[in-house]
Amino acid sequence: MKGAPQAPSQVICVVRAVAERLRMPDDVDRLTQQSRAQVPAHIRFPHWHPAQLLLGHTGIAMLYTRLALDDIDWAIAAHAHLATALRSATVDTVGDLLHAAYLHSQIHGGYTKFLNDAAPAHVSAVRDLLNRISQRLRTDGPGLAYAEYDVISGLARGGRGLIIGASLGHAASSSTLQDVLGLMVRMARPILVHGEQVPGWWTDPQLNAAPEADRAAYPHGEFNLGIAHGICGPMSLMALAHRAGHRTPGMLDAIRTMANWVMRKRIVGEQGTFWPGRVAFEDETGKVGSTAPSVTPRSDWCYGTAGVARALYLAGRALKDPMLTQVSVDAMRSIFQRPYGSADIPDATICHGRAGVLLAAVRMASDTGHPALWEGADQMALQLARSFDPTTAFGYRYLLSQNVNGPAVDEPGVLQGAAGVALTLLSYTDARSGAPPIPATWDGALLMG
Repeated sequence: MKGAPQAPSQVICVVRAVAERLRMPDDVDRLTQQSRAQVPAHIRFPHWHPAQLLLGHTGIAMLYTRLALDDIDWAIAAHAHLATALRSATVDTVGDLLHAAYLHSQIHGGYTKFLNDAAPAHVSAVRDLLNRISQRLRTDGPGLAYAEYDVISGLARGGRGLIIGASLGHAASSSTLQDVLGLMVRMARPILVHGEQVPGWWTDPQLNAAPEADRAAYPHGEFNLGIAHGICGPMSLMALAHRAGHRTPGMLDAIRTMANWVMRKRIVGEQGTFWPGRVAFEDETGKVGSTAPSVTPRSDWCYGTAGVARALYLAGRALKDPMLTQVSVDAMRSIFQRPYGSADIPDATICHGRAGVLLAAVRMASDTGHPALWEGADQMALQLARSFDPTTAFGYRYLLSQNVNGPAVDEPGVLQGAAGVALTLLSYTDARSGAPPIPATWDGALLMG
């Protein structure tokens, strides 16, 4: 990028400091489990799973894969984390390992046999999930649980691994991806629920996979919007699959249907552009009696403006729709037109925090060159670097509430932890310095690009 400022040395120093703290897998295991043991019993928190990409060693390995571009000695740590993850691998996490190993192979080579073994194993896992969903829809009628289709645990998560398998020439990955995309196309078709015609991604509160809290808040179901658990995940997967050359009948129409719905839910006001994370059945159909919480502006990746704006940008690019891409840029800019410091977005990590905003901003600024996005990214990167805390296990902690002084946990991983902050800062420094793009990207796991 001609004329772009060099990334501040403070950012690079922080990345290296985080990397030193995460270098030894056994230390990461011990410190993570010690910290989680202190989480109050009433707080729901995911279990530590070493083989998960978003939470475990598999994702941490991607940090060292990228650092090994600068110093090949870091590759030792990447291999160590992948080896530790492999010892805890399950059918559910083989696609995660496929993603991390593929990233390493594209940059440094190796892992050929593992990739050839992992691709068909991942196909089997996704096919099983796809068959269970399809059978239930045939038997019981419409209604989904967002965990079945989302980017955290559902078909959008599985689809990203199928795209990798297809790029390796694995035919079953390609055919299974077509079936996943086909189901997402069908999700865009209206369905009849409680006598009302509604979008096909209606989530049924009576399904076993539906959280108990959702049944109380959304007794007639809801329509999840955010990129982590909502329709922006399937929309992004289809847009990225389209860009990678995977097409299925009706896919662009499905992207258009989803994007139009997201656009209709957009709220523009004094606080900028934002979206409701979830839309109650009563609100979607105009019925009275909604018990859903009121909409609070959020900037984050999972349910906030950053994740939705990036998803809309990907959709607009696939549809060749400049109006959609412009709306997404304006929405992203609006984040930086309201307060966005640590007091306003207390958490530093990707899921609910400033790293997720920075990652979306870097992606959008790199694609558009918009100066306001670069300016916002510059300021947020410095803020993130300055919030590094050397007294903590990994340099950054995950807040258990949106109170900067509230309880927190030492999290090492990509989604809620220090590795994700460091990877985001590296993406910023690479983009800001004009470094050539690498063959594969770590944030494909988040459907960012």
